[in-house]
Amino acid sequence: MNHASATSAATPRIEAFQICYSAESAQSVPAGFKALNNLDNARADWREYWPIRQYLLNNTLEDGVLYGFVSPKFSYKTGLDYQAVQSFVEKQYQGEDMVFFSPFWDLSSFFTNVFEQGDFFHDGIQAACKEFVTHLGWNPALIDTVMHSRNTVFCNYFFGTKSFWMHWLHLGEQLFAAAEHGDANSTLYQMLNDNCRYGEERIPRKIFVMERLASLLLLADPSIRSCAYDTFRLPPSATPLHQHFYEAASCDGLKQAWMQSASPAYIASFLHIRNKVLGMDQAASPSTQAAALPLAKQA
Repeated sequence: MNHASATSAATPRIEAFQICYSAESAQSVPAGFKALNNLDNARADWREYWPIRQYLLNNTLEDGVLYGFVSPKFSYKTGLDYQAVQSFVEKQYQGEDMVFFSPFWDLSSFFTNVFEQGDFFHDGIQAACKEFVTHLGWNPALIDTVMHSRNTVFCNYFFGTKSFWMHWLHLGEQLFAAAEHGDANSTLYQMLNDNCRYGEERIPRKIFVMERLASLLLLADPSIRSCAYDTFRLPPSATPLHQHFYEAASCDGLKQAWMQSASPAYIASFLHIRNKVLGMDQAASPSTQAAALPLAKQA
């Protein structure tokens, strides 16, 4: 059997849902997507975790299907519609556990990983993620792992198999329990429920930990196979960092090279380029630089 026919035979059905928070979003569900009703927005403090959780707990997922639950901004943030998602899966899918469409190439490139990136925009995310991983009994050093565009998932813009979603839900429920039913005096409970920076707002930190669950799974379990849409073909963020395309591409490539070879030259070159872009020529941490940039709300 040739490659083309093998790929075609393995192509799964796609079940794409748009989370609907308002009558307006419910009336403008894109072609190919189904509405996931969240009009009552019963737990706005959990944002999209709540409607996704309700669906997964109350429905039986099928094998041979890729499920996705995305916000109404999916097409705006990625420039993709259902047909583009389907076309990519038909051409590239090779039986992976999940396929993701992660925008913001600048945000995935200029930071060591999605946790450092989160800390840059939303104070305390890196520490909260490390505390959560420790709570799970995992090695907290996982949060310091170098990541790149092949394993960085923003905005929960991914489509996964039944198996992947069950792993994601299991991890999410541990986060949910820690935030809802944990010891109110514990560091983790306070970190998750305290508000953090989100543009000019302050919202619960647990939301941004939740948005990193897919990335965390890819780091923690090497057996999970993923297929990434080229982030450099998707839109960048609305921050000033998007002005540095070539530097971003270089940083992403250097991080991937570092993960393959562990050559100090690659990680040193990455840090040199990113420090110049972020204005970190001095020994300052990324989180201390956030206030210096007119940064918009980001993942």
